Amino acid sequence: CRPFRCPLPSFERAAVLSARGRLWNSTFLEEFLAVTSVELIVRASVSVTSSIKNLVLRDASVQIPVSIYLDPGAAVLGGVPWWVILLAVLAGVLLLALLVAALWKVGFFRRARAAPPALPQHHAVKIPREQR
Repeated sequence: CRPFRCPLPSFERAAVLSARGRLWNSTFLEEFLAVTSVELIVRASVSVTSSIKNLVLRDASVQIPVSIYLDPGAAVLGGVPWWVILLAVLAGVLLLALLVAALWKVGFFRRARAAPPALPQHHAVKIPREQR
């Protein structure tokens, strides 16, 4: 239910109010998958707040049945075939293998080695106590 409020500044003897609504075909397919048609009952009522004392509303409440039919051309299939999923998985694994091979060739996975020291290294020698 949606309330609408609208001012009628040039309200004369009569006024006609109309409302439109849309039901998308995808919504129809999601909600009513096993059904080919649906009948909706639309209810609307109008109330006027005015200082006019002799205002008469005819047909202030209305009830309209609306029939909705499925468009068979827009119906979706049940799902994706298994071979398409298998082909996509194999293509993904092949792409991953090619990426790893390319990175291996450019040396991305080589271990970083420490540079050789620039100064010569001296080894400590233990001098016996008697010689100190």
